[in-house]
Amino acid sequence: MNHEVSLRLLIPRLAPLYRALGPWTNLLVRLVAGLSLVPHGLPKLANPAGAAAFFEQSGYRPGLLWAVLVGLTEVVGGLCLAAGLLTRLVCIPILIFLLSAVAHHAQFGFAWNERGFEYPLFWSIVVFYFLVHGGGRYSIDAWIGREF
Repeated sequence: MNHEVSLRLLIPRLAPLYRALGPWTNLLVRLVAGLSLVPHGLPKLANPAGAAAFFEQSGYRPGLLWAVLVGLTEVVGGLCLAAGLLTRLVCIPILIFLLSAVAHHAQFGFAWNERGFEYPLFWSIVVFYFLVHGGGRYSIDAWIGREF
């Protein structure tokens, strides 16, 4: 069942361009979302003791466990999301992590440049999209013909 609303385009001649580019937008957003997580997780895995101190200070105990779990979520989950592998499944821990980050950053207000929750909220919505819609046409999930 198609729930899309058909609207008249302001410039109808652009319709073929929109149709051609449409399927690629899912891939582009998924790649950027997944690959953006990886550089956040690598330092946690490279220096888990240092990351553990942050988690302990933030109230997540034991800090070392949380440093490793979050680091793995960001690195492994980010790579899987980018590739569209086990997309819906990896979105669950990523979303839990991001919503925890929203809660942590709420104390600083909304604006990202003041350490607020704007940035993790935005990425939470993006990851929620892939949890609901899956990896899309250009994903490993689609290639193997199975979504999890």
